[in-house]
Amino acid sequence: MAAAPRWLLVDKSALARRAEPDPALGEPCLCAVTRFEMLYSARSPRAFEQLETELDALHELRTDAETIAIARTAQRELAAHSQHRVPIPDLLIGACAQQHQAAVLHVDRHYETLARVLSFMPVRLEA
Repeated sequence: MAAAPRWLLVDKSALARRAEPDPALGEPCLCAVTRFEMLYSARSPRAFEQLETELDALHELRTDAETIAIARTAQRELAAHSQHRVPIPDLLIGACAQQHQAAVLHVDRHYETLARVLSFMPVRLEA
């Protein structure tokens, strides 16, 4: 049996639901894309600051040129099967997960598609 990933990259779809993931799945973390998505949703300067403070408590996985290269390759592979129309944030988050050997906690059908061409474990949050 494979060991659990060290990191559990939490997608906005799960983070917005205030998910309390099982620690056995890995340490909850985020990436820059998820941070931007969450902060975009803030409805006031005070809410933005509060949310930013909450997000700062999570480890942030590096997003860099390698992440972009992984995402481009994945998009190309999906295009070969006419499945490339996944949201760009999900594509980048999946690429970041592969780059850091993280699982992805989500409530979003696109991660199942992405896991066909990227090496990460999608973990669907049960409602």
